[in-house]
Amino acid sequence: MIRAVTVLSLLFATACSSMRYDLDAVPVPVRAGKGGAGGEAFELKSKYVMYVHGLLGEKQPQVGALVAAECDGAKEVTDFRVSASPNLWDWLGTHLSLGFVRLKTVHIRGTVHR
Repeated sequence: MIRAVTVLSLLFATACSSMRYDLDAVPVPVRAGKGGAGGEAFELKSKYVMYVHGLLGEKQPQVGALVAAECDGAKEVTDFRVSASPNLWDWLGTHLSLGFVRLKTVHIRGTVHR
């Protein structure tokens, strides 16, 4: 009984995993707050994949590298947001794999000031 409870609690704990990213590769300042007037809004998309709810590994997007490529030659990035949520195709892929592979689309949004 205790063994089953332990296994279930581990599964529930890993089901709520969070996405980690590092912005050290970005050569310009990145802020979540609003910037000054002007700027060019951008949105990047990538995939986040977890295998067996993260127990057997995961494939996280390289957020820092994507933002660095987008803001080449910029002064700063403001209004920076990262979110991960499934769309219809992610939901379908997750359920067709019986939940062994969990797919999410990562949206990276911000404003580039050049």
